[in-house]
Amino acid sequence: MRAAWLAMCLAAGLALVPAGVAASPVGNGVARIERLQVDPPDTPEAIPAQPETAWTPTAQPHQLAGARPGRGWWRVHASPTPDARLLLVYHPYSARLTVLAPPHYRPQRESIFTVDHDSGHSRRALAFPWPDTAQPVYVGVEDARYPLQVAVRSARDYAIEDYGHVRVLWLCLGILIGVSLVALLFWLQLRERVYLLFAATMALQMLYVLLAYGDAYALGLFSWLARFGPEGIWFVATSSTIVTVYFLLDFAELRPRAPRLSRALWLAGAALPALLLLALVVSGLLPGAAHDAWFPPLGNGLLLLGNALAIVTLSAVWLRGGRHAGFVLIAWVPLVLVTTARALQLGAGQPLHPWLEYGLPLTQAFSAVVLVLGLAHRMRTFQRERDAAQQDAEHDALTRVLNRAGMMRRLDRAIVESRHRRLPLSVLFLDLDHFKRINDTHGHAIGDACLCAVTEAIRAQMQPEQKLGRIGGEEFLLLLPDAARRHARDLAERIRQQVEARCAVVQGAPVALTLSIGVVECQTMDGTSSLLQRADEAMYRAKHEGRNRVVVLDSRDAAERRSAVMP
Repeated sequence: MRAAWLAMCLAAGLALVPAGVAASPVGNGVARIERLQVDPPDTPEAIPAQPETAWTPTAQPHQLAGARPGRGWWRVHASPTPDARLLLVYHPYSARLTVLAPPHYRPQRESIFTVDHDSGHSRRALAFPWPDTAQPVYVGVEDARYPLQVAVRSARDYAIEDYGHVRVLWLCLGILIGVSLVALLFWLQLRERVYLLFAATMALQMLYVLLAYGDAYALGLFSWLARFGPEGIWFVATSSTIVTVYFLLDFAELRPRAPRLSRALWLAGAALPALLLLALVVSGLLPGAAHDAWFPPLGNGLLLLGNALAIVTLSAVWLRGGRHAGFVLIAWVPLVLVTTARALQLGAGQPLHPWLEYGLPLTQAFSAVVLVLGLAHRMRTFQRERDAAQQDAEHDALTRVLNRAGMMRRLDRAIVESRHRRLPLSVLFLDLDHFKRINDTHGHAIGDACLCAVTEAIRAQMQPEQKLGRIGGEEFLLLLPDAARRHARDLAERIRQQVEARCAVVQGAPVALTLSIGVVECQTMDGTSSLLQRADEAMYRAKHEGRNRVVVLDSRDAAERRSAVMP
């Protein structure tokens, strides 16, 4: 059932990708690509003057990839077309490009970190105008971590494609923003750490997507991050991993349910990445430190290890009955699979299919929604536990009616409501006759059974809005909203008769159980204590007059007597 739900959600998310959003194209407008085999000259302007023997066709005719990973020069030939064209380099990530286009071959330098990027497009691809000529364009690449896909498209076709990309990306980011704000508001109200960690996790994931695509640097709020280059992306990605691990530990209750696995997850997913992050910051202060030589492989290795440990730990906790871990698995596994497949595809130099290119933001949005449902379920679970605890705290363990504390709270509210609505309120004070003698003669087990039998007899005469509470050993209080003194007296008499008839024998013991009942109606000047005191006085009058009877106190505290003849 869960697998089916997951499949439907993923299918619905991928259906959001517009038809105009194509995969990074292979062969779109590119006739051939050739790689410069010799060391490039000192100035880029001298590149077009290289002899033909310096250029050889690439093994992959639509990639900027060669024998020297990360840097080099390529010559791109475009297929003839009558439309205005753009040279597109897809998913440049850390790469810094220099493009020489005829007729003047002036260097055009771009990367996703260029703050004043004004091509009118997103940074999913770096776009360079292709002159209306049959001459080739020269592309220099530095700091590329994987092969780059190249295409030549008409300006109109790419505008449609890029518009679809922006719609999908910002739809997903909008979901992440909304979820982060909701979680932050919950934290501000409840001050529970899990909501703050959830908000931080969603915000960091959103920032990572914006940085990885390059769109963050075009926003004034994040443009300052461009100065850090790829290291800034690594920092955000690692920070996101650390915060996510702490969120998983809290939300899925991993520590108490799987302590050893939780410690391993904390070590691989939080402690070691934090040390790695600290090393990156320290080495960034040193001149000439080659961060890309050691941080990416270590960071990616810890990320893969942390993901594997997270899935193992969550699965173990889920199989042991942890429902919150099940929510995280539904949200987490698709994100891990898509992220891993995307990294492998890019590393292999293959174009990204839409389900991979947009799988990252879509699965992030999907996981955000699932985790919100998980938080709602978690909140509902805690609410049920709180209600159960409150139920236990306000109810008598033996008879399951309200205890004294619960009854006093109901009485306070009933007095306020009665005065506000100007409706009558009456109270019955009920006490079992000769209860000590029953305990002494038949034992406490029979005494407890008598209390339960009396409770059942009273409930049989009650209305749903009336409240019954045990306020002492054998003393009960019955609250009668919207009931005047005369109605309360009639109900008390019915209860007295019911107990006398039904409780003569309890569990085979001839206890001949009866009740003495005091009846009062709430007056204008009555508070909780005075009303209870008057009801207690009426009950004691019934005791003094012979028991097994009802005594009503009127507004002048004069006793009205209606009693049954004792046998």
